[in-house]
Amino acid sequence: MSVDDIEGEPGLIVTGGYRSVGNYCVIGHPIAQSMSPTLHQAWFDDLGLSFRYVALDIPPGELVLRAPALPFEYSGINVTTPHKTSILGFVDRVDEDAELAGAANLLYRDKESKAWTAGNVDGAGFVKAFEEATGAPIFGRDVLILGAGGAARAIAVAVAQQRPNSIVIGNRTPAAAIELADRVGAAQALSLDADLIERCDTPPDLVINTLPPIAEPFFFELKMDTLQDQAVLADINYHVRNPGLLARGEAMGLFTVDGRGMFLWQAALSFQRWFGELPNLAVGRDVLKM
Repeated sequence: MSVDDIEGEPGLIVTGGYRSVGNYCVIGHPIAQSMSPTLHQAWFDDLGLSFRYVALDIPPGELVLRAPALPFEYSGINVTTPHKTSILGFVDRVDEDAELAGAANLLYRDKESKAWTAGNVDGAGFVKAFEEATGAPIFGRDVLILGAGGAARAIAVAVAQQRPNSIVIGNRTPAAAIELADRVGAAQALSLDADLIERCDTPPDLVINTLPPIAEPFFFELKMDTLQDQAVLADINYHVRNPGLLARGEAMGLFTVDGRGMFLWQAALSFQRWFGELPNLAVGRDVLKM
């Protein structure tokens, strides 16, 4: 068996082995808050599969040690913070979705080549969840995306494909905001501060928060008075109770979308990559109390 991932040799293919069959996981740091094991295990049980799905806490410095062995231990993997970009260096192939986003949220074996492949369904999951929650498309909207990490990159790419009127990227690190703005053709790249919304050339009618939970205090400083009645506020942090952006939006009478829908859909689309079909979404909604 080859461990070519560590060398990045494209001529070799990691095919896994018997130990990997039926084993799935999510990797990240920290990872204890993840609902992925509960959700995917419920889907396995619903289908009568004796598979298992676990959470692996891998600190950033340990990824280089653990990543080469993963394809021999697991048939499929979800990837979360902080590994969504760095995991791209430990696969045989990066599919189009992950290539466009510059980040991955799942690893799977390509059906034809059996190559250990990085993919990304975060963006598609967000679009599905938004359309399901609002009954409306993203087309024509003025979108403000907060953050420029792995999830933000995938969402920005997917949103751009929906032909919005404009996209603005807001991030604490200007260079990351500029890089993502250039990647998706965004109109502006702005720093995160209290008057961020006021500095948008066009008032946003869709604000998407991808910042980590540690950024919650920012939303009690953010000036939101210029948002119009038709504005929609979305927060992808499904495990944060009463996120500040949504709480303030609800107090203003605005439509809000929490992170459970995106989490459900990205998990279901990951499942589809592994097994060729979507799982029972009703089972997933029951698990997430949607």
